[in-house]
Amino acid sequence: MPNAQPQPSPTFAALSSELTRLHDAREAAIGRALDTLETSHPPLAQLMLCCIGDRQRAARWLVMPQRAFAGRSACDMLADGDVDAVWDQVVYKEFGAVAAL
Repeated sequence: MPNAQPQPSPTFAALSSELTRLHDAREAAIGRALDTLETSHPPLAQLMLCCIGDRQRAARWLVMPQRAFAGRSACDMLADGDVDAVWDQVVYKEFGAVAAL
């Protein structure tokens, strides 16, 4: 087995560039998540936008871990096909305990 050469430490400039690239890719994916919801489940997306207020906040809610989903995101739930759980949570956010009755 050949001797493995130690990898040089990355520069702060390289790390900063990589972090910026990852941030930009994450932001783009978050936006695509809401776009996909609007295409696949328009009424749910519309209620979410009305309930949460604006596109950026709605998109972030869609990908943020939620206690109601045991630490998973609404996007995770949708990926598993559990649209009803997401509907329930959005309705609960909009109408509160009255919707749970």
